[in-house]
Amino acid sequence: MIENERITRTGITESLGIQGWDHLDPILLAALATESPLLLIGPHGTAKSLLVERLAGALELSMRHYNASLINYDDLVGIPLPEAGSNHLQFVSTPGAIWEAQFVFFDEISRCRPDLQNKMFPIVHERRIAGIRLEQLRHRWAAMNPPAPEDPDTTTGEYYLGSEALDPALVDRFPFVVPVPNWRQLSKENRRRLVTRQPTNDHAAAASLLEQVQACAALIEALEDTLHDWLIDYVVSVVDLLEQAQLPQSPRRAYMLARSVVAVHAARMVLEGDGAELEYSAELTLTFGLPQNASEVPPSRAKLIAIHRQAWEISSLSEDDSWRQVLEELDPARRIVLADQLELGDADISRLITQAVGGETSDARRVGLATAIFVAFQQRRDLSASAWEPLAQIATKVLEPRAMSSPLRPGPMTDIWNEINHWLPALEDCTELKLRLERNYVLCGFPELWLRYDWKDALEQFRADLKLFNIDEATE
Repeated sequence: MIENERITRTGITESLGIQGWDHLDPILLAALATESPLLLIGPHGTAKSLLVERLAGALELSMRHYNASLINYDDLVGIPLPEAGSNHLQFVSTPGAIWEAQFVFFDEISRCRPDLQNKMFPIVHERRIAGIRLEQLRHRWAAMNPPAPEDPDTTTGEYYLGSEALDPALVDRFPFVVPVPNWRQLSKENRRRLVTRQPTNDHAAAASLLEQVQACAALIEALEDTLHDWLIDYVVSVVDLLEQAQLPQSPRRAYMLARSVVAVHAARMVLEGDGAELEYSAELTLTFGLPQNASEVPPSRAKLIAIHRQAWEISSLSEDDSWRQVLEELDPARRIVLADQLELGDADISRLITQAVGGETSDARRVGLATAIFVAFQQRRDLSASAWEPLAQIATKVLEPRAMSSPLRPGPMTDIWNEINHWLPALEDCTELKLRLERNYVLCGFPELWLRYDWKDALEQFRADLKLFNIDEATE
């Protein structure tokens, strides 16, 4: 959740009687000013529906609130009747039909039947239904509970049976995908205000909100021209980094993110004044602009901040800057080699090594990578202690093998050892450093690592790392 102190209290949500949502004010204002679809995600009772109803009321817009888990298609279009003298249907509107709506809210969308979700695509994305343009429709918002995990922990009760992950194509129609705060995430002050249910000034809220929406919309076009070149660099870098982090985005999402960064920054300028920082606007957009927020396991805040900061740094450097060339290399190990080839300083190399080794999720790869880096740079680079110490600690397992005994019984451990023992004789008297490192790597990983990782696959990766760092023909 975004830290509330970064946002000045502006009163959009607070003036509507919604407590603890002030950090979302720029996102909500950006969505209203651009008339972009927005998806709210949170537990029951967190004021998702209440917010939408009060926003529509404050803006004096005709609203339709549909429970997507219960409605039928006829509830949206009315009663279909044959048109006299033709083969076409005409729709007889009912009080709840969508035709005259200006603000549509699909609640419980994660419990909606798949066939009806498909019919929502053109409403959300194109403002069309049955191929007919909804001329008056401006805002298309939705809400859902977090999707239930495949194997829910029934002892906690903190899941929603029946709440399914949305079709990826549908969630990709929402530029803003917004997790909302629950009770635990509210400050003590906000909890007290929520309990007291302080009355709202509807007239003042309406006048202020309409003025803010108009001001934000007016700012966006000017900002698009001002930020154009930087925005391209930033969004391309962000999407590349998200892909590397296994958070792939569609080309549509890349365009949405670019548009949303501008809108969120315009919203913050309206809400906070000229002191609004572009960097934080971009971070805020990334946090609340990814479809993965609606998945069973949303991306961690720490991972998104790291991606944002790297993209921000890349976009702040000139095209021919050496450090930018390094940062644009997505593979952390190749990034170190490139920095060395470009003759960057020891401090920069140390930083990249710390990131690469610390960010590696496979223990087997971490051991091999640390060993390759240590051997490659021990004589050539004066790395910082923060880089050398973990490298040495991890690489010692390979560089200084120790005798050990391990009882073998029939089972997976014995099978693994038999494979390794069959592979060893060819390397028994080797003098080449590379081959000795391979032997030591395989032996030091038995049995703990190889009970969790395939030793042959790990060895191939280790060989690739040795080759990458040019440790392939060296001898003692």
